[in-house]
Amino acid sequence: MYILYLDESGTHNDARSFVLAGIAVFEREIHWFAQDVDALQNRYFPDIKEPVEFHASKLRAPEANLIEPYKRLTAQERRQLATDMYGIIRERRGVLFGAVIEKACYQGEPYELAFEDLTSRFDRFLRRYNWNISNVGGTTGRAGEEQRGLIAVAESAYRENLEVLGERFRGGTTRWGNLHAIADVPFFLPAKNTRLLQLADFCSNAIYGRYQHGMTRDFDLIASKFDRDETGRVHGLSHRCADPECQCLACLTKQLTSPHSRP
Repeated sequence: MYILYLDESGTHNDARSFVLAGIAVFEREIHWFAQDVDALQNRYFPDIKEPVEFHASKLRAPEANLIEPYKRLTAQERRQLATDMYGIIRERRGVLFGAVIEKACYQGEPYELAFEDLTSRFDRFLRRYNWNISNVGGTTGRAGEEQRGLIAVAESAYRENLEVLGERFRGGTTRWGNLHAIADVPFFLPAKNTRLLQLADFCSNAIYGRYQHGMTRDFDLIASKFDRDETGRVHGLSHRCADPECQCLACLTKQLTSPHSRP
């Protein structure tokens, strides 16, 4: 079983872009991700015994707006803590998914569009994985058990809308086609209850920083982890924008693989 943990960024009114993103993890790997984050808490906050809920935006807050326990850290320590969180994402065996929607290009609810998009991409990842393991003589040579997927979403004001979408998924369909490997409707959790949703927050924040502000440092740390096939084509990141010549990772991949692209 793979579980895709999702969180969002860019919900405030002055945000040009909306991002829904996160990390898909094989069930037996969840413990090791959580253990790594717990180790960071022990390093930075050794006197706090209750789990600290890590949030990327809280680490980057202005000095005057910092809250406990982050105000205990220097600016350099907060920056390093964020880098260490991205290091866990980069080094462990998770697969990233992200959807970026420029709000001016879409008149509907961006959360719903992004959620359907990522559900479909996660399903295709699982179907590709299952095809590879059932064709041992194929390009990957992998063998093993077929996998199904679940989606865990951070609690938000969008829960009611997503539960309606979840009923549609129960019937096995999205606007992009039928689902084959998603085991059940999405479930919702407070981010404080799981380290993986906290890591999903860092994923969405890095993507949001890249597309909203042109800040590439954090994004570049994890860009190699987006789902891609054996040819290197990126499937785990999408970008809906008005610029047909956008050269971001998602759009460039789409342009290079388009049947209308120039040789």
